[in-house]
Amino acid sequence: MPVAIARPGPWTHRDLTAGGTRFHAALAGPEDSDFLVLLLHPFPECWWAWRHVIPRLAEAGHRVAALDLRGFGGSDRPPSGYDLHTLADDAARVVAALGHERAAVVGAGLGGQVAWVMAGMRSDLVAGIVPVAAPHPVAVRSLLGRAFFSGTALQHLSLRVPGLAERTLTTHRGMERVLRSWVGQGRVGRVLASSDYYADLLARPGAARGPIETLKRSRLRRAEMTALAAPIAVPVLSILGESDPVQPAQAHARDTHHVSGLMRTAVLHGVGHFPAEEAPDELVEAILPFLAEVAPAA
Repeated sequence: MPVAIARPGPWTHRDLTAGGTRFHAALAGPEDSDFLVLLLHPFPECWWAWRHVIPRLAEAGHRVAALDLRGFGGSDRPPSGYDLHTLADDAARVVAALGHERAAVVGAGLGGQVAWVMAGMRSDLVAGIVPVAAPHPVAVRSLLGRAFFSGTALQHLSLRVPGLAERTLTTHRGMERVLRSWVGQGRVGRVLASSDYYADLLARPGAARGPIETLKRSRLRRAEMTALAAPIAVPVLSILGESDPVQPAQAHARDTHHVSGLMRTAVLHGVGHFPAEEAPDELVEAILPFLAEVAPAA
């Protein structure tokens, strides 16, 4: 039975072409806003991860677009292009295709890594970034394999083993097991409510290959290193879950070395790797003051 991408809610769905690739996005908020708030989801989810956040930001007067990255959700699944540089270029093209010249980028997990690269590539386009549970790509890769990794973080790395991620993430039981281990204590039910949906999306023929490719990329390519070589000049609000077992507080320790402009940090207590689902109200309250500075509402 087909999996519904365009789930109903206080948003509209749109398919658009950018750079020759078709992308799906959920849109909400006033269309006359000068700024776009672009939401980029974490692995292994899709635009639906932002379902609690989209209406709150729209009600505050922001034009919001929750994008499916290439290979995820309702977006195209091309055979290549799953490095951070290409994903960031995709997102920048989508902003332009939606008719905006400036955007604040809120990215969680994988989406947060893309936000960091976007800021380095296109400071003319990016008004500010909010990486959520997403340390700077250079900083976190410099710590790979060190002792701070917990068992859960090692499980995250183990999904790079050929065949293991496919077998795990395309079944209801496997997806539930992974998501459960990445969530803060006492907040599991909020994330697992959609675990079957995420598994069903990845279980479609050929759908798991692209997302898993993003997970396997442990080294940054030359284009990514070039984009991240200089400290980020745009404003940054880094949000981390106090109980995030995948990217614990130590993983964020070097972020300040890679930012030359304004940088703030917010810690969500008792929250794991998926703040947008575990604690959407707390996440929005942390984001709104920052957006008021860098991307004023309509």
